[in-house]
Amino acid sequence: MFDALPDLPPGRRWRAQAYPAPVVGALIRRQTAGRRPCYLLIQRKNDPYRGQWALVGGKWDFGETLVAAITREVREETGLATTFVGLRGIVSERLAPQIDADVGAHFLIFVCELAAPTGTAEEQAEGVVAWFTLAEIDELHASAAIIPSDYAMIRSFAESAEILPHVEAEMIAAVDGDPAEPARLVRFERVDGQKP
Repeated sequence: MFDALPDLPPGRRWRAQAYPAPVVGALIRRQTAGRRPCYLLIQRKNDPYRGQWALVGGKWDFGETLVAAITREVREETGLATTFVGLRGIVSERLAPQIDADVGAHFLIFVCELAAPTGTAEEQAEGVVAWFTLAEIDELHASAAIIPSDYAMIRSFAESAEILPHVEAEMIAAVDGDPAEPARLVRFERVDGQKP
């Protein structure tokens, strides 16, 4: 089933995908007095997965840094101002069609931890947002109310202390093989401040 995905005609691919689509997902944890840590989720208003709970996030726009993409998505979907903590994991998610009318898709999901110690998360255009403990997230999963891969990402990355290396590289393109105008590296920087 999954091995046949590269052979799907463009009309049977999500938005006629030619390559995996980069997307960002946010693990936002908040500790409140007298409660276990809670994680922010969004209940999707739109297909696919309408009505299911999910990580806040979305498409990584062309030209954005990872930090800009995830903080923008969180602000757009929740109204929260956040601070980037680190990259927790990268998930290659392939969706195989179940029947002839279904479409296949392939996403590279960059799961990022963000801090939002203050502020109120509010519903925006994408759906209702709410805070859940891990036990409550387990209940969402048991009742099929959360996207299964988002549940797996939360359970895999939420309690991990591991931050993956995340380097931003910026280049000035070479000018058609002209040795007087070679490609130049402008920036090669690990975002968490450690040396690459």
